[in-house]
Amino acid sequence: MREDGAPNLPANSCGDCGLCCKLMGVTALQKPTGKWCRRFSKAGGCAIYDERPDDCRVFNCLWLLTEALDEGWKPTTAGFVLHSERDGARLIVECDAARPHDWRREPYETTLRRWAAAPGQEVLVFAGSRGVRLGDPDALVRRV
Repeated sequence: MREDGAPNLPANSCGDCGLCCKLMGVTALQKPTGKWCRRFSKAGGCAIYDERPDDCRVFNCLWLLTEALDEGWKPTTAGFVLHSERDGARLIVECDAARPHDWRREPYETTLRRWAAAPGQEVLVFAGSRGVRLGDPDALVRRV
């Protein structure tokens, strides 16, 4: 609840995005990472939204939650989904395999590298199981 008594609402809304429905794996639905969920359609969104599994229910795209990220950071515009782990200390950039290098476009790369340079912050960029930990120097990483 905000100070003025109004409810806290997401800064943005999914609209026709749904890129998380492609990039994220959902064990409960046997939906693999990188494949469109068969329950999602661009015209209708999630067909099982009210009954969606916890995997989907607890996922939070940072573009939805962060007022500081403008329309340019919307996943369908940027080509990636941002989410965090470790109470925000690890930022994950999930790239669409069809657009694996979009994170290198500006303002994304400069901003992601600035975030990676902040004390206690880790930024991992993934396209499938392969990724890079941004730093000086960058380090190749793989998902386990």
